[in-house]
Amino acid sequence: MRKIAFTICAKNYIGLAQVLESSIKKFNNDIDLYIFVADEFETKNKILPTNVLISRDVLPISDENWNQMSFKYDLTEFCTSIKPTCFKYILNNFNPDSCVYFDPDILVFNSLESIFEKLTTSSIVLTPHITTIENVYTGKLKEQNLLFSGMFNLGFLALKNDINSRKMLNWWEIRLEDRCFKDTMESYFTDQKWMDFLPALFPEDIHISSHLGFNLAPWNFHERYIFTENDNYYVKNRINTESSDVYELIFVHFSGFNYKLLLNDEVSHGTLDKLNDYKDIDLIVGEYSKILKSSNLAKYINLNYAYNLFSNGVSISSTYRRLFRRLFEDGKIGTNPFDSNGEFYLKLSRKKMLSKGVVDNDKKSLNNLTNLDKKTQVINRLFYIAYRILGAESFFQLCKALRIYSKVENQVFIIDSEYNKKIKLRI
Repeated sequence: MRKIAFTICAKNYIGLAQVLESSIKKFNNDIDLYIFVADEFETKNKILPTNVLISRDVLPISDENWNQMSFKYDLTEFCTSIKPTCFKYILNNFNPDSCVYFDPDILVFNSLESIFEKLTTSSIVLTPHITTIENVYTGKLKEQNLLFSGMFNLGFLALKNDINSRKMLNWWEIRLEDRCFKDTMESYFTDQKWMDFLPALFPEDIHISSHLGFNLAPWNFHERYIFTENDNYYVKNRINTESSDVYELIFVHFSGFNYKLLLNDEVSHGTLDKLNDYKDIDLIVGEYSKILKSSNLAKYINLNYAYNLFSNGVSISSTYRRLFRRLFEDGKIGTNPFDSNGEFYLKLSRKKMLSKGVVDNDKKSLNNLTNLDKKTQVINRLFYIAYRILGAESFFQLCKALRIYSKVENQVFIIDSEYNKKIKLRI
């Protein structure tokens, strides 16, 4: 039985992906791992290991599609958008019996044989973010965030090489070409939210794993307790203390950690500020930190993502990405958006939109604003004046419209005057 695993990353995470590779090989000599790099190097003759594939060179995606997808999507969106295409490349070119995807920030702690055993009877194996019901939810990640992201985590996906998986991949690939955004208003969460369809579309062919040692991650630390015995790692249910079930720890997803800081034994997480509540997690975080120090992470981590820049080196903002998306989908622009001499760049330039401030906005939220209370008071007064002038009915209709106008794509009239004549708002 031939088994293949793969991951996808930008070039700065190649070292992280190689850590994943080493951990797989430590316990699974029979699994080949491929690293798809959704990025480009400045020099074409860059010497890389044979299992590191430059995605643009090997995947059957046209230049036009590659340019528009890598521009309109940010790094995470783009890497996830090509996932079904990478699956199909592996299945078509290597013909394995089964294929498993892992995010590059995963570390394997044990044999993966239990996953491949599930693929003897199922076509698709998924892991849910959480597996334990609670009347009063105790997770550090807000429960409503799971409604946005979907029930299943796509840092892991295992497929059998059969007709059901190929049918799913064809369906998924089409949707991710233009619907792989992280967008609350459109109910998209990159490639992941689409998986919520699968239990309905493939009810007889899917296995949803409740194994607590699969995909242990920050969003389920609150339900999974880690301990060691005879130098092996195990997991049991932290919430259901009456359960005596013990699971081998198979793999951990270190999503959201600052990997640079881990090189210096500093633990920082992007969204969870109370990791110290779970002292047992120190076991695996410490293990990961130790492995990263002896890895190639530092060799690659500071490399710049090629698709964050126009051809002249000007930074690309998420605002530019969304405006391009609208123009492209409306068939109003088809040139290479990265070209600083091209139509899209010139549109931005003419409207004085190419500024560092617009790019810096990507890193800001309401929490970053100075004098927020004062600014809120001013806005509230303006809205109150509008309410007095318009009356209740028209004012609340305006509020609904403003929600729609908060979508960057609906500001396209700023750079294209044709939209001032007739604009169809995207909801």
